[in-house]
Amino acid sequence: MYNAPPFLSKEQLIDVFDQTKTATAIHVGELAVIQMANDAMLKIWDKDRSVIGKSLEDALPELKGQPFAEMFKRVWKEGITVAGTETAADLITDGKVYTYYFDFEYRAIKDRNGKTICVLHTATDVTERVKHRLTLQEAYFKEQALLREQSLNEELAASNEELNAVNEELSKNQDELKILNETLEGRVEARVKDLRESENNFRLLSEELAAINEEMAAANEELLTSNEELYEAQERLQEIYDRLEDKEIALRLAIEAANFGTWHIHSVSREFITSGRLRELFGFHADQDITIEDALNQITDEYRQYVSDKLENALSGNGNYDVSYPVEGFHDKKVRWLRAMGNLKADKSGEFSSFTGVVMDISILKKDEQRKNDFIGMVSHELKTPLTSMNGYLQLLQRKTSKMQDDFINSSLDMAVRQVKKMTGMINGFLNVSRLESGKIVLNQHHFLLNELVQSAVEEARLMETGHTINFQPCENIPVYADFDKISNVISNLLSNAVKYSPVHKNINLQCNIIDGMAQVSVKDNGIGISENDSGRIFERYYRVVRDSHISGFGIGLYLSAEIIARHHGNIWLESDPGNGSTFYFNLPLAKQPGN
Repeated sequence: MYNAPPFLSKEQLIDVFDQTKTATAIHVGELAVIQMANDAMLKIWDKDRSVIGKSLEDALPELKGQPFAEMFKRVWKEGITVAGTETAADLITDGKVYTYYFDFEYRAIKDRNGKTICVLHTATDVTERVKHRLTLQEAYFKEQALLREQSLNEELAASNEELNAVNEELSKNQDELKILNETLEGRVEARVKDLRESENNFRLLSEELAAINEEMAAANEELLTSNEELYEAQERLQEIYDRLEDKEIALRLAIEAANFGTWHIHSVSREFITSGRLRELFGFHADQDITIEDALNQITDEYRQYVSDKLENALSGNGNYDVSYPVEGFHDKKVRWLRAMGNLKADKSGEFSSFTGVVMDISILKKDEQRKNDFIGMVSHELKTPLTSMNGYLQLLQRKTSKMQDDFINSSLDMAVRQVKKMTGMINGFLNVSRLESGKIVLNQHHFLLNELVQSAVEEARLMETGHTINFQPCENIPVYADFDKISNVISNLLSNAVKYSPVHKNINLQCNIIDGMAQVSVKDNGIGISENDSGRIFERYYRVVRDSHISGFGIGLYLSAEIIARHHGNIWLESDPGNGSTFYFNLPLAKQPGN
């Protein structure tokens, strides 16, 4: 026989009621007499249980004049529910009146006959949320005011310079007029004395006075001219204001005509302001509010971390932002390729920076590029078969002619084999570019020692290149988790470039170390060096330095190396002194130790 557990007593029910974190109270009557209130509600009121049995306004006198008592009365009489979000209420805490904000609900509880028996009162303190939003709004309005003030100050500064120039010229004319007046006074005194002496002197004085009057007329004309120039300067100032307004309108129309999306990020608060077109490009509704995380979440998995790192790097002040990536629309699930370009500009106060930019749809361009890559990949794949056969035939000839001791034939065959290997390397490069940009290149990662890989690459390069001295000082064991073959290709490519761009019999120095918690490899040559203009683009696809056109290559080796290192979450860069050589660096994360 089942023994039902005993029902809780009234005191036990009250104890359970007090445990809930949601502020809750029960009121009865039009005056909202407090019949029950849990600890969370008493904490909001800053009261103890002595308020039980009192009306709401007797328990909390500060509520008089506020709308809550009338709300309770209406809920009791009409048997309805009244709720509010972020509603302000003035409450006394520690003897002082403070303004708080609550999400609240007054719900009429009825009996089976539909008569109201009590009012259930629940409340959630959202003061911090409201204050945070108001703070963000105030910061945004201040920022906009600063931007408008900055623009106006720049225009006023330009106008002040023109006015200063006019004032200087006016001051100069006034000085000349003062000098003329002083000269006039002196001449008048002299002529008065002459008049007393003789009539002849008086006649001469009259003639000189006439000449002085002409000079004064000329000075007045110059003053009039200065006034006209001042008026023209004022007109030019107005024209500047008009042109500035026209340019702002033209920029807005150009962005709308190009169908670009725009964004603005506050470097400190990370407030994300976007246009409707940007939200549409990410698959959101044009009037839908989104965050930076919302936008990043629409980027496909293989590009999301890459774009996030680029964004954080730009926000940290490390250069401009120009990146392309695919997104899957939030609502329409449509895949688009987007290109985003932005620039970080510091505020004059130095307290924050504004990161602004545009986003455009490049899906059509990406499709054309994919067709081109597919064509290159197909052609490169077809060329590999005859080259492989040619290499086999050349190796057979080498074995057959090795006993002939004919230096010309043997050296010619060696040259042919090297050229076939060189062409095979170029074709493999094009295939890797095609696979990379088609997303088909896969990292086969495992644990190995980077220093052993570097040692092996150096030994292989020494066998192939006898015209240069390759120096490598063995280093400590450096464990990494990476694709052995692809990292080997990066090192071989850097060594090959160092050989190509260095004069014969010059040294090439290779090092590997652990720096700042990363495995780092450097290859230093003593060649022609790379200019500052070229160094910024040297890792771009198909980019080649113009003055190096006599050296063979297609500009894909460094591009592939940079992409491989990026996919290992590392960095690649160079330091160069034109005329004195270059040093290429790359780093990789160290392999995690067991237990970490």
